[in-house]
Amino acid sequence: MDDRLADLLSMLRERFAADANVEEVEAFLSYEGYDRRQIGEILSLLFAEIPIRATGTQSVVQNHMTFRVMGPHERGRFAPDAWGHLLTLTGSGALTTAELEHVIERALMQIDGRIALDDLRALMEGAGYDPSGPSSDHATVH
Repeated sequence: MDDRLADLLSMLRERFAADANVEEVEAFLSYEGYDRRQIGEILSLLFAEIPIRATGTQSVVQNHMTFRVMGPHERGRFAPDAWGHLLTLTGSGALTTAELEHVIERALMQIDGRIALDDLRALMEGAGYDPSGPSSDHATVH
């Protein structure tokens, strides 16, 4: 992350509360001259962490909706249904953010040309990822 982006994120964290309305931050960034792509990337970095606040004896997780913006090197490579499949898996909690990035990186490195849904599923299955979860048919070896 470059210094300018780090400074911007720091300024936004100071200006807006952790539970700030995403639309307010988006409006501010738009007023500052950022385009929609830049705003999406900034918001995904700004709200990437899930803050936890204590209330009495319980901790409450404040879940901010995050989203993944395709980078320029990814736009022409992923078929819409393959990209949608990845976002669905992440949105449902089947893939963590780190796992999503790992799958994207592997797909870009191992699949030549356009990445179709079938290619993506085969890659994930070959890596041992089972979207239906562990089943009794498969033995786990550690």
